[in-house]
Amino acid sequence: MEELAEIMRLHAEKYPGMKPQDCIKLLYQNTWGGGHMIADPEKALAYLKQELQEVEPDPEAELYVPIGSGMCRLNLARAMTLYSAEEINGWFVRSAAVTTGSMTEFMRKLKFFRNHFESFGFSVSREEMEAYLAFYRGNAYPAVHHSEEYRNLYHPHYRVIRMGLWETVDIPAEK
Repeated sequence: MEELAEIMRLHAEKYPGMKPQDCIKLLYQNTWGGGHMIADPEKALAYLKQELQEVEPDPEAELYVPIGSGMCRLNLARAMTLYSAEEINGWFVRSAAVTTGSMTEFMRKLKFFRNHFESFGFSVSREEMEAYLAFYRGNAYPAVHHSEEYRNLYHPHYRVIRMGLWETVDIPAEK
């Protein structure tokens, strides 16, 4: 759980506006990756292409942010300046196919998170976190979206993929 603690501290520092919902999303992705989004790879590609039209390319942005368990959030604003939508989607689909997680693992991580919450440095209170966890438990632990606050602050556009998949592609010098 040392890696999970490190990931939580990294995200608390990098995204101080995170809400309880965003913390849970991070834990969920740390356990299961982004596979809950892929029912049909072709639809995933179409959705990615649509999303890329809404993203401002940023060749200076970070390419990825680690989320633990060998995975990261690949930043689309940067990735789109280096790779095709088909490459990005391919990594996303392949990552989902090899990422396994279990409810037992997720619950263990959730318990660890709850027990060590204050040590991670999130700006939300214990009371706010406990209230959200009670709500989340009452809804049977679903996959969640980022909070509205997080979306407004950070404009997240990414795909969860296995770390380093992009290193298997030759990038043309002119890109």
